[in-house]
Amino acid sequence: METKLWSALIGLSKTVDSNPKTENTDTIIINCLQRLRNHTVTQDLIDLVHKEKDKISPSCKTCTHPCGNTSDYDMSLINDKKKELMNQILNLSDMNFIYRGLCYLGFDIDDSYIDELIEECKDK
Repeated sequence: METKLWSALIGLSKTVDSNPKTENTDTIIINCLQRLRNHTVTQDLIDLVHKEKDKISPSCKTCTHPCGNTSDYDMSLINDKKKELMNQILNLSDMNFIYRGLCYLGFDIDDSYIDELIEECKDK
């Protein structure tokens, strides 16, 4: 379940990267990170993330030619450096860094960018 929630959160953060979030998005993400820390993830929580993503970008749900930008992330692509970032995200309270970290997890980027973000996050 935790892997599914991470996957959904990455998709939600990428959705927010290109669309305005709702008044509930930050609270949902904070709640999800708390539940990940406590290992109390449920399917209802994952469904809530998907519903939030559909509110933010409703046309993506019915798109006949999906680009994948808002899709749940394929967690088999997570490497050790991204796992380190996931652990860092669990301890953050600054929403800008949380969104940035979640987006970095979903992007195909060089590990050096992740290293830089991890260093920046250590002060937050």
